[in-house]
Amino acid sequence: MIPKSEVSKIIFEYLSKDASNNGFKIDLKNDWLIKRDPEAIFLYSIHFYDRTNIKTREKGFLVEPYVWINIKAIENIYKEVTVNRELKKETDFLTLGNSIADLKANLSGIYKKRNESLDLFVFEEKNAYYVAHELLSHFNREALTYFHNNYTVDAVDRLVNSHAKEYCVHMRNDTYRIIKGLIAARLNNNVRFTELHAMYSQRIIERDMPDNTKEELSNLMAYFKYPLP
Repeated sequence: MIPKSEVSKIIFEYLSKDASNNGFKIDLKNDWLIKRDPEAIFLYSIHFYDRTNIKTREKGFLVEPYVWINIKAIENIYKEVTVNRELKKETDFLTLGNSIADLKANLSGIYKKRNESLDLFVFEEKNAYYVAHELLSHFNREALTYFHNNYTVDAVDRLVNSHAKEYCVHMRNDTYRIIKGLIAARLNNNVRFTELHAMYSQRIIERDMPDNTKEELSNLMAYFKYPLP
């Protein structure tokens, strides 16, 4: 079995030139490419999942790329209202993103297909070079486009709040979707803010969401000095 560290080394060496040309730095400790701009942080993150070849019983990896954006204007407010103390580092605060496979499978933005895969497997060294080539293609095609199109408050408001009654493929969970969606709506002067607040408040009840979501929503309304119903 090829060690995961060797697979990672092959992949990131292959990605290094295009990453550098686009302002990204390699972080092998976290298995991602990272770019820091004044308004946002961009991550092209490579996840490795243990897999076994059914026919040969050989051990290896499924490799999936993810894209994440930290939009500072939104995350700076979220830091003020969150009760989640497990979020510590700047890169823990992620505004938008998902696996490239799930994003490609849900182009409408509505999360209908989950746990999709690009089926990139590494069981021996030669597989790693093929996977690296595919990851570079996805970086240049999907990731850079996603970063370029979606790093603004306006983009978050559009992606998260346009289909407010549906699950959003661009958000990691519903708590983030509700709180960060409302932050984006308020910062973007969305005239539907009151409607969205009522809709998301009802969702918390309907889905019996945890108390921390209710607390964060209350904190957010207090932060904005917005009267509760």
